[in-house]
Amino acid sequence: MNPSRKLRSLVLATATALLAVALVAPAANAANVPPLATTAQYGALVSFIDKLNKLSSTPATAAQKAAYDGQLANKHGAAVNKSTALFNRGKKAAQGESQRAFKTGVSTIRRTEAGELAALRSDYDARMNRAATNYERAVGRIEDVYDRRAASQRKQLRRLREQKANAAGIVRKAEIQEAIERQVKLGAEDRKVQQEELADLKAGYRREKDAIRSAKASATQVVQQNDDEAIETLRNRGNQIYNTRVRTLQSRRANQLRDLETKLNNGRAAITRMPAGS
Repeated sequence: MNPSRKLRSLVLATATALLAVALVAPAANAANVPPLATTAQYGALVSFIDKLNKLSSTPATAAQKAAYDGQLANKHGAAVNKSTALFNRGKKAAQGESQRAFKTGVSTIRRTEAGELAALRSDYDARMNRAATNYERAVGRIEDVYDRRAASQRKQLRRLREQKANAAGIVRKAEIQEAIERQVKLGAEDRKVQQEELADLKAGYRREKDAIRSAKASATQVVQQNDDEAIETLRNRGNQIYNTRVRTLQSRRANQLRDLETKLNNGRAAITRMPAGS
């Protein structure tokens, strides 16, 4: 499996893990954000309304009714404020869970990215080492071939020079000299061809190294780009989950406010039913 495919599999698994953590988080923190109905403020309002209902047939003066209404308004306001506080607390908890889940996802991706990049470096370093070894071996083979030729030519030249030294007559010496010159020329041509072959080999080695470096840079960029895109995906999904959670909290708070408004109206109705007292 190539690194980018492995990375895509990792990103998918990480994104799924983030979603699972973020979805479970609100339930896990339910104990930290209690329902409004369990709070002292809500209980005080309910108890006071029960009291008012029990007093609804008891005569009361206008001042008493005004006092009851003031107490009712205060207890209703306290319950509304508690609802707001619980909503803000829930938002803060949801945001905290979303941020922690995002950081966990990013940490997982970056740790795996480090492993992927280390594997890439190892792979391309090995390719570079193989290219260097192959180049050195090829240079050695060329040098061996031409060293053998040069050794043979030196041996041939020594023999020709000995023959020339022992030759009788100018014509024979001239013939041998021509043979010597041909060997010298052949040696020079061989050295030239050797240098050309070595130059071609070196140029090919340089191109191979450049290709390896380019492939390494490209593979590294792919890994890093995929990770950056995965992190952005996690951030977007985390925001979506957080926004969904906030909408749930807003809906719950709207229901709470309607319930509190109903209770306020019931309490006022109970005060209105109280007969006029002297």
